[in-house]
Amino acid sequence: MGERIHDAAFWRTTAALCLVLATSSFMNISAFPLFDHVFTYARDISVLANAACLVVVALVASFRSSLLNSHIVNIAALVILVFGSTGIAVSFATQSSWLLVLSSCLVAAARGWVSVVVGVSLLRFPISDIAQSVTLAFLGNCAFAYAAWLLPSSVGLLAFFVAPLAALLLARGVAKPVLAEVAASDSPADIAITQPSSFLALGSQLFVCLFLFRVGFSLRFGEVDGAPLADFFSIVPIGFLALYTVASSGKFVKGDLLAQVSVLFVLAGFFTTTISAPWAYAASASLLSCGNALFDVVGWVVLAAVGARNTRASVATIAWGRGVSALGSIAGAAIGVWANAASLTHPVAVQLATGTLVLGFAAYALIGLKNFSFIDTINGVTEVVDAQSTSIEEASRATLEQACSTIADRASLTPREREVFEMLARGRDSFYIQEQLTVSRNTVKAHVKHIYAKLDIHTHQDLLDIVESEMAS
Repeated sequence: MGERIHDAAFWRTTAALCLVLATSSFMNISAFPLFDHVFTYARDISVLANAACLVVVALVASFRSSLLNSHIVNIAALVILVFGSTGIAVSFATQSSWLLVLSSCLVAAARGWVSVVVGVSLLRFPISDIAQSVTLAFLGNCAFAYAAWLLPSSVGLLAFFVAPLAALLLARGVAKPVLAEVAASDSPADIAITQPSSFLALGSQLFVCLFLFRVGFSLRFGEVDGAPLADFFSIVPIGFLALYTVASSGKFVKGDLLAQVSVLFVLAGFFTTTISAPWAYAASASLLSCGNALFDVVGWVVLAAVGARNTRASVATIAWGRGVSALGSIAGAAIGVWANAASLTHPVAVQLATGTLVLGFAAYALIGLKNFSFIDTINGVTEVVDAQSTSIEEASRATLEQACSTIADRASLTPREREVFEMLARGRDSFYIQEQLTVSRNTVKAHVKHIYAKLDIHTHQDLLDIVESEMAS
């Protein structure tokens, strides 16, 4: 194992991630069944609130990152977790449905922020340590999940309240430098106008993949009294993965391969539901859980790796990734609940629906992701190039203009594209270009796209390299 694995920050981050994962386990196993005694739909509303919080954080981090004062938001999250948890406990005692909905939504929103802080804290480490931290956290969560099944529901509920609080306290110090950098820099969406590859677009196939896969992995068949069926087998693949990652000093199994293995688990889970046997639903739950756990490991590692490539966009990347994953879980759970209810009255319809899901899931995995790669997605994200740090900025105006003119002639740039190209070569940002040319943000974005296409480049650093090469020739 690497030296950093003995670092206190590493273990704090690993423990924090383990607690974030455990919160979901205690929520599904211990807390949600208690919700049903007061107001069944409070669980669904709260899960939606968690996803909504993540989406809002992602949008703010993408377009108005200066608003993310981590100190203020952390304090607000801690206060909300305390008062929200108290409100949930009171709602159980008073049977107040409105108080349960309000309190659970507040807790869910705060939990969303906690997961972002924990995800950001992973960026402080190299990719080998990120892989070790994530796999060890998932292994620890298996133990918490077992405890949730064995402990009284009251103890599980208390753990559900305490776990996110402890996670935030553990991770906030580790994540603080990255969160401060995000708040102090220009918004990723603005930086991406002149440096497109520095920011993973919100419509990226990575996020589509996270959503669709979580729909399949989150299906729940055969629930009893609002609680998912007990699963004691997901520790097997997670245990092997953790042992391999730690024993190889952080060498992580390729994300693409691991995602393919998780697809096999979910397809097997779908197939098992068609078997007329008393053990079918339990086996299906175990297979889907194994697939879900493996893919969730991939999701956390990939999002952290993408965020580490450009820390200024890390909050947006992690929040959006976790947000679309949460939305996928909601959709999958809803389909599973429908299937459970419909199986009693329309078994044939359920079998047809399950077959359609299997076909659609397999088609997306085999065809839709044919040209997609997690590794390529990570490597495709580039660091932001600060204008004033480049050698081109120090070059004489005449030399730079001549180099830009030669390149523009060679690439057949239009007069307006020439102007934008020279400003990009000088490291000017989108705001400067908009003001100088009196054009809109979208117009600048279109010009940059055309310039990159004509020069056959993908990053701002590529552009600088071309100009520097021309100046040196």
